[in-house]
Amino acid sequence: MSKGFWMVTTNVTNPAFAEYVKAFQPWIESVGGSIFAKDMESNTVEGKGGKLAVIIEFPSKNAAIEAYESAEYQELSKLRWANSSGTNITIMDGDVTH
Repeated sequence: MSKGFWMVTTNVTNPAFAEYVKAFQPWIESVGGSIFAKDMESNTVEGKGGKLAVIIEFPSKNAAIEAYESAEYQELSKLRWANSSGTNITIMDGDVTH
């Protein structure tokens, strides 16, 4: 089974975004996810993206979807929405053979 990923870009608009990060880290680990890559000054060269870019790895695409749809994350995401703008989250399958 291939891994699943969240690809996230956003613009942090408020220092209180740190509260989201502080709560997010233990939550993501509790659902089997881990931060694969993070860049606070990413460079979107095509399309719209934010300065903060994060790739989060999950055991499978289904696990990534379930994590996003969970009541816990939907509640936690309110902190992100209140302190960032222009967020894009893409959930994708890590299998490169299709």
